[in-house]
Amino acid sequence: MDTLSHALLGVAVAGLSGHPLNLTDPIYLASVLGAQAPDLDIISIVRGNFALLRQHRSFSHSIPGLAMWSSLIAAIFFIVYPGVACTEIFMWAFWGGLSHIILDFFNAHGAAVLWPFSRERKSFSLLNVFDPFLLAIMLTVFMQQLPAHETSLLCFLSISLYIGIRYLLKLQTSMRLNQYFATYSLTRLLVMPSLKSVFSWDFVVETKDQYHVGQVGLLQQFLTIHTKFTKQTLSPATQEAHKTVLGEFFSSFTPFSYFTEYQDNEHAGKHVHIYDLRYFFNQDFLHSATIIFDCNQHPCDSYIKTSGRIIKIPC
Repeated sequence: MDTLSHALLGVAVAGLSGHPLNLTDPIYLASVLGAQAPDLDIISIVRGNFALLRQHRSFSHSIPGLAMWSSLIAAIFFIVYPGVACTEIFMWAFWGGLSHIILDFFNAHGAAVLWPFSRERKSFSLLNVFDPFLLAIMLTVFMQQLPAHETSLLCFLSISLYIGIRYLLKLQTSMRLNQYFATYSLTRLLVMPSLKSVFSWDFVVETKDQYHVGQVGLLQQFLTIHTKFTKQTLSPATQEAHKTVLGEFFSSFTPFSYFTEYQDNEHAGKHVHIYDLRYFFNQDFLHSATIIFDCNQHPCDSYIKTSGRIIKIPC
């Protein structure tokens, strides 16, 4: 989620202490810092854009990651605020950080909440990276200028109601898609917030033979199929592509990846393409990759295309 939403949620967490709202209060400072800390994994960009893609919402968004951030915040407070109760600072920083990963879990991009047992980013896919309604709800609650404890309770209640409504809308959309694809052998279904409108849902439907990527409207009640792919038998080259650095990354990054391959006339080996089927925007997938094989069927070059950028990846 966006930085402001996480910060406001950190303030709401600290308000449960009963202390009046005061950002110089160590409890509020610890909670807000804790609510921002998981996104400090952006420092991995110093190792390159691909390192950021691999690390963001991974370890830092797990329970061990929260423990590390909370310990670091407590240590800083011990130095800056002599005499402060470090265990209390750790606790409020931890709860603030927990609010962050819970909110990101409801976000379409998800978080590796089960790290180190699984590096896969888990998601309930109810909110977009920036949800204007969620932010407006929190700002409205804080504008009421109620006592801190009551503000926090109202904030969490309002967020819960909004997420509950989003869940019911998603459930309704899922039922509609199940009816639409009733004549197909449907095996998996993903429904997630649309990148274009908060009043639409994007979906990926996997059937026995195909993948269908499309969008469902809430207000206008439309159902659009953007594209569909026929499932293919995995060739040796595609199986080998799964084992590369890029192939393993896509396996943890998305639950819906699709592999295609073709023979380039200018090269002796094959090209294997990987698509993240979740994000289809302006007639293209936001995240895709290519792995190039030499004449001996060994991967020799690879790159990832994400949000218009092309990043070269070592094989």
